[in-house]
Amino acid sequence: MTVGELLINGGWAMVPIYLCSAVATAIFCKKILEYRARKLSELGWLESVLESLRSQQLKEARDRADDTQHPAGPVVVSMLDVLQRRPDRVEAEARRVGSLQLQKLEKHVGGLSFIAQAAPLLGLLGTVIGMVELFMGLQGTGMATVDAALLASGIWKALLTTAAGLMVAVPALAAYTYLNSRTDRFRLVLQDTIERILTALPGPDNDEGSQMKPKLVHETADAV
Repeated sequence: MTVGELLINGGWAMVPIYLCSAVATAIFCKKILEYRARKLSELGWLESVLESLRSQQLKEARDRADDTQHPAGPVVVSMLDVLQRRPDRVEAEARRVGSLQLQKLEKHVGGLSFIAQAAPLLGLLGTVIGMVELFMGLQGTGMATVDAALLASGIWKALLTTAAGLMVAVPALAAYTYLNSRTDRFRLVLQDTIERILTALPGPDNDEGSQMKPKLVHETADAV
């Protein structure tokens, strides 16, 4: 008997498990394509931005940050935009835009965690219902002795849903862990990017502003 035939024998309880499998696959594929399109592992653009900032070329630095697909790019752009109007709001803007970029990367990833927890429970529910139907059927036959072959057949069919639920849950959990690790890695990259940008920004001429700059760097990195 093939795997497909086994899954068909699981009955109607397999339907929600099939749906969980399809949704988990769709989420994982979508996020992988999104991460690849956003070029999370490419950070060459940051060096060119920092070089422009050291040369006091703020417009050139902004244009280079705006050209990248990396999620940290919009954060840098927003910081440089606010720097022109409200230098005191650079920290708040970095925190706001950085949080939005993190939310975009984390969107739908939590669904994989839910599926990893729900699929085994759905499988267990199918097994319980299958066992109840089996024993109700045996009770209705009125046989003095139970046919062992009939009993075994009903039991393994009922257990199929539990096995299917676990087969969906394990890959879903692995996918969630992997995507979550990518998001955590980006969070560290974002913190480092903000610190390096703030350090490279042209400092104020007065001593008071020079003393505030290291504090701004530290607070902004902690806020993301």
